[in-house]
Amino acid sequence: MRLTRRRSLLMGAAVLAAPAAARGAISNDQRQKLAQKALAEALQVEQTAVVAYEAIANSGHLSNRITSVLRALQDDDREHADQLVTALENLGVKPPIPPRRATIQGLAHVRTDPEASEFAIVLERRAVAAYLEVVRNLSDANLLRTVSGAMGTDGQHLVVLRELSHRPPVSGAFERG
Repeated sequence: MRLTRRRSLLMGAAVLAAPAAARGAISNDQRQKLAQKALAEALQVEQTAVVAYEAIANSGHLSNRITSVLRALQDDDREHADQLVTALENLGVKPPIPPRRATIQGLAHVRTDPEASEFAIVLERRAVAAYLEVVRNLSDANLLRTVSGAMGTDGQHLVVLRELSHRPPVSGAFERG
């Protein structure tokens, strides 16, 4: 039997119509733990970006233009990190501490504007991916609004950085990090 689009859609609908237990649904407690873990991971990415952008901007190796952009990104990411710290503390979770510069892989080798842009693109893609994982597991509407806003801002960062790198500003219809 050949798998057609129609048959595939019918099979997908059957899976969704199955009871939650049959689909391997997770409990609310498990989902909350996944959301907390994802929030902590998103915080780690934002903290890494803040530390890295500060180090790169203060290095003295870059043009004024890219230095200015990195400082603006750093301000946004610091705000995101602060929001995530507050969210984790409100959930009773101890937030992770920011990384040291020396522990951020590849940071010591960033010396030029193109290297800085590419390094920042990697960080911002990681942030978008981390937020996507948070959104998958989060049920708190207010926190979801905050996380979605931060994810959108990091998506905007990607557009700016790609343009600085002379790349297409949008890589596809949906950014997944």
